[in-house]
Amino acid sequence: MKKETLEESLKEKEFFDDVNRDYYAEFQQEEGIPVYTGYHFNDIKAVRVKPWARMGGLGAYINLYGEELSGDNYVCEIPPGQILKPQRHMFEELVYVVSGRGATNFWTRQGGPKGIFEWQEQSLFAIPANIGYQHFNGDDTRPARLFSKTTLPALFQYFKNKEFIFDNDYVFEDLERDSYSGDAKIYKADAAHDHKISWVANFIPDVKAFDQMTSYVWRGGGGRSVDFYQPGLVRIHSHMSEFPVGRYKKGHAHPPGRSIILITGKGYSLLWQPGHEKEKKKVDWVPGSLFGVGLTNLQGECWYHQHFNTGAEPARYLVLHVNAITLRDKHVQVEYVDEEPEIRELFESELAKSGVKSNMPSECYTDPNFKWKK
Repeated sequence: MKKETLEESLKEKEFFDDVNRDYYAEFQQEEGIPVYTGYHFNDIKAVRVKPWARMGGLGAYINLYGEELSGDNYVCEIPPGQILKPQRHMFEELVYVVSGRGATNFWTRQGGPKGIFEWQEQSLFAIPANIGYQHFNGDDTRPARLFSKTTLPALFQYFKNKEFIFDNDYVFEDLERDSYSGDAKIYKADAAHDHKISWVANFIPDVKAFDQMTSYVWRGGGGRSVDFYQPGLVRIHSHMSEFPVGRYKKGHAHPPGRSIILITGKGYSLLWQPGHEKEKKKVDWVPGSLFGVGLTNLQGECWYHQHFNTGAEPARYLVLHVNAITLRDKHVQVEYVDEEPEIRELFESELAKSGVKSNMPSECYTDPNFKWKK
């Protein structure tokens, strides 16, 4: 082989090695905390964490299958009465308070005025791109645990530079001091399906106590739902749903990028890949459970899932979204009249184990135009 040809081949290899390099995976390993990968975690309160030098507390990454190119999740624990290190980064973040109480300082310009808001267990709040912030644990007797969803993986693949992401002084916009007041703007989310409202606020004080959900008849089960949008975020948002005892929702499919956290209730979900309906995975859940919709790291796929309440109280779950970048955010739904008989059979069997009776109207299985009461 000629020298010129060899050099060209080496340059071509270097180019494709760089194209295929997973900068984010390398970053996770450098962080020195556990990295867990899967589709189901029984209790995020029990996820083991280790000292995290960058944050100043303890932490662990949680990679849910199928969303590796778009978003990630991490758990961060603040020891009793302690303060985390100040942070600033170019990625967006949505934070759910798993346990504990505390406060967060925030600012847009170094040396500029600071705002502060207090949070508690079940709070939800946004961290917009490149604002400065610092978390405090307000309890001297117990740790505070936060669960975060971010857009960091995509940012690493775009820019491939840690300094750009974590040491960038660009200011997108000044946040008002009352940006985390909890006040919301409310919009009708989808007139066509006659469901949901959009609740627009950077801070939700308590998602468990939130009482503004509206009927979501399109998804079945007699459930209620709300979309949460944060003014400071572009690629992350969330929604929350609740459905009654003895009911289950329609099977549906959409891309990965969802982190589903159980707030109340007991039950299970079925997950399956299109074309593999006979290979469903059953995921049991209780308050604190976390799962995604993908069963493998296959990218660009719509995964099916279906939720079932077998407990003695309404089941409520919070879903943190990163908008899909490999597939348009389309939804595919399976109506009750079209579902496989074994889905209903399994549900009734699981109800019997819990001593709960089915509350599913028989007409929903035969009438394609069945209307759930609002």
